[in-house]
Amino acid sequence: MASVSVSHLIIFIAAMVVAASVAGALTTTVNDISNAIDEQGPSVSDDIRSDITIINDAGADVVDTSDSTDTIELYVKNTGQRELSTNTENIDILINGQFSVADSVTVVSNENGVWGQNDVAQVNVSDSSGALETDGENRVKVIIGGTEDTFIWEI
Repeated sequence: MASVSVSHLIIFIAAMVVAASVAGALTTTVNDISNAIDEQGPSVSDDIRSDITIINDAGADVVDTSDSTDTIELYVKNTGQRELSTNTENIDILINGQFSVADSVTVVSNENGVWGQNDVAQVNVSDSSGALETDGENRVKVIIGGTEDTFIWEI
């Protein structure tokens, strides 16, 4: 009988050691996930609160051809809940899949120059890569603050 009790005691101790090891591993994993969420939370929150809409009329002239480089004039509305940067370095532009940089960003719906909620900014982009189609469909994607919108028109 004593051997049965000793066997049960050894199995019980082994089960407790395994359970403690699993609990330690789970605690470490949960702690790592919690730290990752704490670090990424503000960035993800800003991305979620950011939104834009390109409000150009697809039937109107979007491209200014008065100089040697075609300039695309886009009107972009901040439909998100936070202010957006008017710094051209923070805005990525894709013209028919070709990367380009905004030449200028000017808030046109208010006089204080802040691109706040429901404000409209004029974004000018030079087609220095020659990506614009002179006859057919064109696509411009504006990416800013973790959000993007695409404008499609035909020339």
